[in-house]
Amino acid sequence: MDVYYNDMVFSLHEYLFVLSLYISGFIFTGSSFIRFRSKQGTIDYLMIPASNSEKFSSEVLLTTLVYPSFFLLSYWLFSVIVNGVLNNISQAFFMPFSFNIAPYGLDYMVYFFIQAIFLFGAASFQRAPLMKIVLWALLVAAIIALLFYTAWLNFDYSKGTDELAMNKIFYSSLVYNWHFLTIPVGLVFWLLTFLKLKEKEA
Repeated sequence: MDVYYNDMVFSLHEYLFVLSLYISGFIFTGSSFIRFRSKQGTIDYLMIPASNSEKFSSEVLLTTLVYPSFFLLSYWLFSVIVNGVLNNISQAFFMPFSFNIAPYGLDYMVYFFIQAIFLFGAASFQRAPLMKIVLWALLVAAIIALLFYTAWLNFDYSKGTDELAMNKIFYSSLVYNWHFLTIPVGLVFWLLTFLKLKEKEA
């Protein structure tokens, strides 16, 4: 019978949760391109008259709060089933609310930041908005890669490069603290999006 280590099963949950949230969330947010670029003053899915400012508020609520909460609950139910199947061979559990055990809080900060960029691009770019947003995302990815590279340069290779050592790099204070910059920067993009929509509304 195959043997599964606890950390391996837990890591599978962690990576699968984050990857699924990001991919599905960005696909969901992609629909905002259609709604933001519509000339009508209504939000079809709410079936009520709405200004561009109200569109912005609805998009923020749906993409940043409602959808991630729904996804978290859905994945939690999925994890209960998986944990039940693996219960006889592993005691590892997916704990989405244990932010001190796994960096889901940090992952959500990054999710919030990228969502804010997507909303800004949907409201701002008139031509090829998706392509321009991808370029924005590549720029952000380059900055993140540079951050990790800087942490790597400060790593003491004499102590080895096992999994524990790699975690010290990824969760070092240099990398860890930069996650919190996504909150004010994301709020700035929210403000820019709101101002852009108010400009269109005038």
